[in-house]
Amino acid sequence: MHRQDLQSNSEHLDDDSSVHSSDISGAAELSEKVACFPERVSKEYIKTLPLLAFEGKIQLVTKMEDLRSAIKTLRSSSVIGFDTETRPSFKKGENYSVSLLQLSTSKEAFLFRLNHLGFPEELVSLLADPAVLKVGVAILDDIRALRKLKEFDAAGFVELSNIGSELGIVTCGLRNLAAIFFGVRISKKAQLTNWERAEFNSTQALYAATDAWICLEMYRFLENENLLPEKIVWKMPEPQPPKSTRRFRKKKREQEN
Repeated sequence: MHRQDLQSNSEHLDDDSSVHSSDISGAAELSEKVACFPERVSKEYIKTLPLLAFEGKIQLVTKMEDLRSAIKTLRSSSVIGFDTETRPSFKKGENYSVSLLQLSTSKEAFLFRLNHLGFPEELVSLLADPAVLKVGVAILDDIRALRKLKEFDAAGFVELSNIGSELGIVTCGLRNLAAIFFGVRISKKAQLTNWERAEFNSTQALYAATDAWICLEMYRFLENENLLPEKIVWKMPEPQPPKSTRRFRKKKREQEN
């Protein structure tokens, strides 16, 4: 699917004004850098902002021959945007595996339907490659979901919410950061749709592509403004021992003291 195929559908994301992706580079003029970022923005304020959506090429990947071509394109970039989607559950005890993996360059977004592809080694290798930075928000849950499909050592990931926190921002979700950095609104319309449906619709595709792409754009913005910290690579937290083991260790320390 190409972006022009989705043009008419993007208008259905919201009825309010929109902004072109080419406009965001100048959306936030920083005179005092960190000092100018608000700690948080309200939902009411975000609703007043112009809508922004990805305008590049969107590739829906369901076959191995398409996957190999997509991986080649992604590996030609040193930094890419990252996100995943999982079918929402509305009943207690109902859980689903991650359905979609989104990886994006500045001009092309690839949507890998993992419920069709599985989790091929080519994708695993890319996500474990420290030479290609994968930028996202709240990536811990994404990585955990992917590791349920296949164990791998995630490497080369950048957590934007951590960088936002270092800049004094309190609400560091993707949509809050986009509003703060660019003064734009990212649609949430397709968030709770069925990501395992047989036919992917254009609204879902545009939503998924935008979420990965905007992470890359925010990284580029911070890089251009010299606001990236020295250490940007995120590391997977060490697994915590069971609660019973932690209680035993705590009790032992108390006895020793």
